[in-house]
Amino acid sequence: MSGKANGFVAADAPCSLHELIEETLHITCADGLMPTVRRLCFGARWAVVELSDGRAGRAFTFNGQHAVYGALDFEYMRSLQSLTGVYADDAVAQLLDEHEHGAVVGAADDAAYRSLRRSVALAVANALSCEVNAPEALTERGFVVSDSSDRSFFRPDDAVVLVGAGMLLREAAAMCASLDVVDLRPRAALQSVLLDADGVRTGPGTVRFHDVENTGALVAQADVVGITGCALENDSLFDIARLPRRAREFVMFGPSAQAPMELFAALGATRVVASRIVDADALIEGMLEAFDAAGPRSATEGYVVTMPEQGRE
Repeated sequence: MSGKANGFVAADAPCSLHELIEETLHITCADGLMPTVRRLCFGARWAVVELSDGRAGRAFTFNGQHAVYGALDFEYMRSLQSLTGVYADDAVAQLLDEHEHGAVVGAADDAAYRSLRRSVALAVANALSCEVNAPEALTERGFVVSDSSDRSFFRPDDAVVLVGAGMLLREAAAMCASLDVVDLRPRAALQSVLLDADGVRTGPGTVRFHDVENTGALVAQADVVGITGCALENDSLFDIARLPRRAREFVMFGPSAQAPMELFAALGATRVVASRIVDADALIEGMLEAFDAAGPRSATEGYVVTMPEQGRE
């Protein structure tokens, strides 16, 4: 990747989910061998895609309390069965085609359905990236891989901004001087409120929650910016990565952030708190039979990726 457009982001870094997936296809299928989609599984807020060669990936779906685009109809998920047996690149093209909505009545105008399709497209890309993001493969390419519990990117005097109230929230609140959180969900879904004769008290702790309109101002002042990988699905990550900032660390987190790490380095990420699928059968079985959207611990592998120094200049 060439030059740094805003001091952090490479001039040719992807600008959208579509571009990220195109680059992923180029990196992961350079030998011309294109797997097909073997199966898809949906559980709680996750979409899992397994490919014909055994690689698997997952991505966040905006479902349940996260249904900011509207409720996901079960028929929307069922309609995607038509993707099984389709080559991965063709499946992605279908999923990202805004005019493609199959036989689902009313789906063409439904933001929730479009969001679901984009999430599945991201899950396909994450499946394709499963092997290139294996710790040993990353180490060979100059990345530093540490334990999933590594939080060395936080310092006690840090002002932290998290885009997405998920992973890292409790640790940032406990370890750092201040924490501001931007999230699409209503405040009532995120905060607790105590009312008594003395007034009003909100929780958790001293965490401050904000609407998305405040993102730019918050990012500009942060020492550490953390952003959920599910922000890839709605393209907001690509815009936020290009905001003016002075942050020492730009940390991506969550299972949705599993495209080739070079692409995240190009977007200015300094670390990725990552998780990849290593046993698709166990994960899918857990989702289907054990009411466990995360699956057993043995089904996934978590780790923290630190970008090569040359990618951080």
